[in-house]
Amino acid sequence: MMPNQRTDRLFPTAVAVGHLCVDTICLMDGFTDENTSKHIEEVDQQAGGGASQAMVAFSRLGGNAGYLGVLGNDSNGDYLLDGLKEERVDVSLVHRAQGTSAFSFVCVNRLNASRTLHNFHDRLPALQFKQDEQDYITQARFLHLDGTMYANAVKAAAIARENHVTVSLDGSSMQKDNQLNIDLAKMADILIMNEHYPCRLMEDDNRERALLRIARFGARIVISTLGEKGCVAVVDGQIVRFGAYHVEAVDTTGAGDVFHGAFLRALELGFPLEQAIRFSSAVSAIKCLSPGGRRGIPDFDRTMRFINTHELV
Repeated sequence: MMPNQRTDRLFPTAVAVGHLCVDTICLMDGFTDENTSKHIEEVDQQAGGGASQAMVAFSRLGGNAGYLGVLGNDSNGDYLLDGLKEERVDVSLVHRAQGTSAFSFVCVNRLNASRTLHNFHDRLPALQFKQDEQDYITQARFLHLDGTMYANAVKAAAIARENHVTVSLDGSSMQKDNQLNIDLAKMADILIMNEHYPCRLMEDDNRERALLRIARFGARIVISTLGEKGCVAVVDGQIVRFGAYHVEAVDTTGAGDVFHGAFLRALELGFPLEQAIRFSSAVSAIKCLSPGGRRGIPDFDRTMRFINTHELV
């Protein structure tokens, strides 16, 4: 079999192993206190999940993406599988098992675009990583993980590292045993974290100091995203700050997820670090103009038009 080829088609260049779920998005004017009630103004349903959403962004931006995982044999599993197919994300090795697929209720405050999530994580069996699944990873350029289903993530990362596939980790999901989090972080070549993860991982309330310590794990790219405040990266052993695009956000759900997919696509296109961050920040900003984590993900042309008419602040 030729490299990067599976029967009559190419292997994906980016493969994700991680979370995929159905999001029920509830738009509300503020949140309710416990033991009170609040009207939901609008309801929507979209697919969500960190790793899978990154692959949808990668695909919409022109990349060849794939998802490797297990879905339940329920209607939610059908919905999720169909959704990835519609996004041209390869699902040829997605397995179905007896059980309930993951789902979330995402409560969005329309007054400030903040959101609160209530998640049901599936109890489906782990991936077996048979030869087909190993080949699927080893023929990719990037493996993207979000840390959910920890056993899957660690095994996939080990396969990728043994075969010189770049491991990208979304630093957000954490295990109770912090050593497990550290072990996984040490397997990453690209480690892009949310604003809380570095301090929690290193048990250090100084984010910059935590990031510099994390950089010594060996990842060649270390970034912490800070929402509307942009992001910080470790560059040549120093902390460097990058701005953000200011938009009138409707919903920030999935903004970090699509940043990851956009960043991998930028690397595939040969963008240097600063340009890759600018590109990924634009994709995240545009996504925030629409409710839910998937519908608002832009394509490449829209992203470039946005970059050409907006400045990082």
